[in-house]
Amino acid sequence: MKSYGAIWLAILFPLGCPADVVTRTPTPPSERSGQAKVAGKEAERQYRQGVRYAEGDGVPQDYVRAAQFYRLAAEKGLSAAQYDLGYLYETGKGVPRDFKQAAIWYRKAALQGDPEAQNNLGVLCATGKGVTRSDAEAIHWYRLAAAQNDPEATSNLGSMYLQGRAVKRDFEQAFNLFQKAAERGYAIAQNNLALMYANGQAVARDYVWAYAWLDLAATQIQASAQLREKVAKEMTADEIARARDLAARKRLELNHKGEESKR
Repeated sequence: MKSYGAIWLAILFPLGCPADVVTRTPTPPSERSGQAKVAGKEAERQYRQGVRYAEGDGVPQDYVRAAQFYRLAAEKGLSAAQYDLGYLYETGKGVPRDFKQAAIWYRKAALQGDPEAQNNLGVLCATGKGVTRSDAEAIHWYRLAAAQNDPEATSNLGSMYLQGRAVKRDFEQAFNLFQKAAERGYAIAQNNLALMYANGQAVARDYVWAYAWLDLAATQIQASAQLREKVAKEMTADEIARARDLAARKRLELNHKGEESKR
């Protein structure tokens, strides 16, 4: 049997970690429509107009105009607009890319309890982009967002426990957090959970479950597909068949959960 320790170190320490190879994309405004907290009808109207420009909904897509409307609503205290303005600054859409400004607006939304803003602010703290790098502050924001079942924050918190960043290194805690996020369909967590199975960290080494979770993650992460093939070399044909069956059943389960959450 091959040792997967080297693969583990090379492949995935996501979000603000030195060996990061999987890029995170902040949740775009179009996926946050309808999530605004009430801050007055005018702010809500301005936010909706910003979303229309960001999406190109009935108007030409224009991030500059989107940023203008988001700013008007954000200055009135609308948390969704604050998040989306932070997103535009982080990605450089419609405004010059500015991590400091992104952190300012994420913080405003985070303090109002927005879990995605809390997670994204945590990432900036973990990477030192726009703020002084602080693993302790990153964990603070990750925990707040994870308590609201944000899957990305839950996975990021797992990464901190995995590496022992501002917390005692704890494979069991990392495994549990990755599993929670993986069960919510978050691909990076699925990949990391698979690698813990492959390495026998917090659990007995299990290539069947490792393959199954990598198969799920592979739909979004190319590196997961490559790892899946490496894991397959350690498996029998029967084990691969079982793993594929597990992945298929888990995929149906996750799809069902996704449909339920939309109702």
